[in-house]
Amino acid sequence: MPTYGLQRGSTGAQSFSFLALCKNKNTKEVVAMFYSLLVLKKQLAVQVTQAAPYADIIAMVGPKFCTI
Repeated sequence: MPTYGLQRGSTGAQSFSFLALCKNKNTKEVVAMFYSLLVLKKQLAVQVTQAAPYADIIAMVGPKFCTI
């Protein structure tokens, strides 16, 4: 079973690596997943962090994750 880079942080919050999620996907699938990530961010379902431009995106559960 793939883990998609899912990690449990010291606070107990789960996060995943967008880069790991996109591994072995074609460009069309990666673009669709990136757009979906942006929609989830806008709806506050996930929180995202990125250390630098072009660096991996780490997504975590957002405040409205359970309500969407």
